[in-house]
Amino acid sequence: MKISVHREISAGIGYYYAGMAGAIAVIAAAQLIWLPAPLETARGMQWIEMIDWLLLMIAFIPLVWGIGACVRIRAKEATRWLNVLRGGLALLAFGTACYLVIAPGRFLEQIVLLVILCILQLMDLIVSEARQGGRHRLPRRSMAVLLAFAMLLAVLLWPTGYRVTYPGMTVNMQRYAHVEGGEAGPVVDGVLVFERPAVAADWLYAKLFPLYVFELIPEDEPPLTETFAEVVAMKRSANDVAAAIAMEKAGIGEGVVPTGVTIVAITKGSPAEGRLRAGDVIVGLNGQLVRRIEDLVNGMQQDVVPGQAVFVNVIRDEEKELSIEVPTEELVEDDGSSRAVMGISIQPHVRLDKPRDMTYESYIAHLGGPSHGAMLTLAIYEQLIGGSVSHGLRVAGTGTIEYDGSIGMVGGIPQKAYAVSRTDADVFFVPSAGAEAARLAAPDLNVVAVDRFDEVLEWLEQYRK
Repeated sequence: MKISVHREISAGIGYYYAGMAGAIAVIAAAQLIWLPAPLETARGMQWIEMIDWLLLMIAFIPLVWGIGACVRIRAKEATRWLNVLRGGLALLAFGTACYLVIAPGRFLEQIVLLVILCILQLMDLIVSEARQGGRHRLPRRSMAVLLAFAMLLAVLLWPTGYRVTYPGMTVNMQRYAHVEGGEAGPVVDGVLVFERPAVAADWLYAKLFPLYVFELIPEDEPPLTETFAEVVAMKRSANDVAAAIAMEKAGIGEGVVPTGVTIVAITKGSPAEGRLRAGDVIVGLNGQLVRRIEDLVNGMQQDVVPGQAVFVNVIRDEEKELSIEVPTEELVEDDGSSRAVMGISIQPHVRLDKPRDMTYESYIAHLGGPSHGAMLTLAIYEQLIGGSVSHGLRVAGTGTIEYDGSIGMVGGIPQKAYAVSRTDADVFFVPSAGAEAARLAAPDLNVVAVDRFDEVLEWLEQYRK
């Protein structure tokens, strides 16, 4: 009987240790998740899509812990209160396993649950070992396990004050986006890089793998929650702009329609302070319509003398139009010329005309950012016209898509070029400012510098297979 109980206790501990080892392995695998790329199935499913399914395997960690708790309860060697602890651990573990399966993107809550489970099982190990050894004996084995586990977690998770950027993976925009009435065409790859707070293990990874770049995180860096919300918003905005431009290019809708100029910031101590507000949309200047930034700039330069007040028409809080008198001041340029300014920072305010419905896949590894915009525009355009714009070429690229159809610069160009070089891409479109960095990182890759979306279409037409 005692031998059976001892075996069940040992088995329960084995489940606990297996779950800990699995947790360490999963964290390390998540940090190196880019390595299997560009793995792709015969039906076109890419590695980034497979990750969503593989992440479900994380549910086995709490599942194993829960089984271990049940085995230890069955052994009937503990006090009532220790078994209550194990029962709570088992229930929470099984519940967490289910939660990981049904809500795979809720990272913060799931991490908290896994941390609680770690604490509960370590309490079980320490208390039960102390009971078996007598009142004055330290639970040395359990404390050693706790120390080793904590040290490994620190190496893998404790932030160092640096940011690391490293290679990512490609994303087929034809599988990511679907336009109503459209038909998916050949592969058009966008490409991601990973950027996150660096941990100690990253310096080891940098010794083993290429293009790991570190930089100090500024003290005024916003918290991760704000950064996450920002990149998600940028991704949605890029999707909307790409859809509008692609539809207009295909003869559907008006595309990007200028409707004014948004004030994004007011310079402290400037004439506009206390009169205009961030978020105001300028729609008129001295009785003249303002629809584009050029309208406002030309009106200020041609008709306003420094020191002269102007009447600015703004839409405030998206509902009422106000006419506000705003003084100006003189700004002297580097060349000695001067002009009148109000002291505001601005950006275009537009209406995006998208007559067709769009749907987008959600990939856990593609959290946010706008760098897929240019290739997304190409993929949507190709779906709409029902023909092969790429003319038999496997296309990859990076760069934002701007309101005017220009392609904007993005970060991580060397890492993106390396990721694309691992595929069989025939061409890699890059914003002109990043072309040299792409060629240095991937000398054998066909890097093509572009500044506008039309240049992508022209190159594909000229170099069709």
